[in-house]
Amino acid sequence: MKIIAFTKQSPNQKYSTRPSEDSFRYSEIKDRIIVAVADGITRDMINGVYPNPSPAKISADLFCQSFLEKPSFSYCNQKIKELNKRQNFQVDYLGNDFWACVGVGGVITNRVLQYEFIADCGVIVYDKNGTLRFQTANEGPNSKGSIDNDIRTKYNTGFNEDKGRVLIRSKYRNNIKEPLAYGALTGERSALKYVKKGKVKLQEGDYVIFYSDGFYSLTSSKKFNISQIFNTLENYSEENLNKIDGNEGTLVALRIQ
Repeated sequence: MKIIAFTKQSPNQKYSTRPSEDSFRYSEIKDRIIVAVADGITRDMINGVYPNPSPAKISADLFCQSFLEKPSFSYCNQKIKELNKRQNFQVDYLGNDFWACVGVGGVITNRVLQYEFIADCGVIVYDKNGTLRFQTANEGPNSKGSIDNDIRTKYNTGFNEDKGRVLIRSKYRNNIKEPLAYGALTGERSALKYVKKGKVKLQEGDYVIFYSDGFYSLTSSKKFNISQIFNTLENYSEENLNKIDGNEGTLVALRIQ
């Protein structure tokens, strides 16, 4: 089976010192395919520079590696918890925020996809003609309403202030009591409340794409027809880098045979 996988940087990045934070892994053993894609959670700059090596990238790599070992978000979240205990034992939600990521993972056996995702990573299934069959929902920050507006109204602050970032990360992330909350794999037990799972029966000729949020707009566009560009998908992405959301995007694509 042909699998195409890559991470691409946006040409519109604001900060040249920002390191890559996405990761992907996949394995194909006999008739079982495992795929993992992760987007590390950006850390605050220190003295105008992003940490490098990046805790966000380390977390994303750990998620993908762990998912291939045991395809379970619970297992991956536990591994991230252990990472934070070793490396980041005084979380302050600023320079020492959790080493964390969001992600999507899936296992395909006997033309059945079992998937898990959290926040704004996801998976799309197209039929052999490139028609959308299935797509996971975007459950990232602000998907349930504007967190920015909420903290501005309630606390008179925003993400550009230390106070605002602390509030967002401590009260709006993995907080099951907050209606606008979103999830991320921080190692906290409450993160698992935001993990979504499902199953999709696949058909011969289907295309399956696992992606980080950077490729959401491109792969969801009505102009995007995977059946026409599958073999040249990386070149197509290179030609459309300006359509990447944010700083980078990652995808893993395959065709069911």
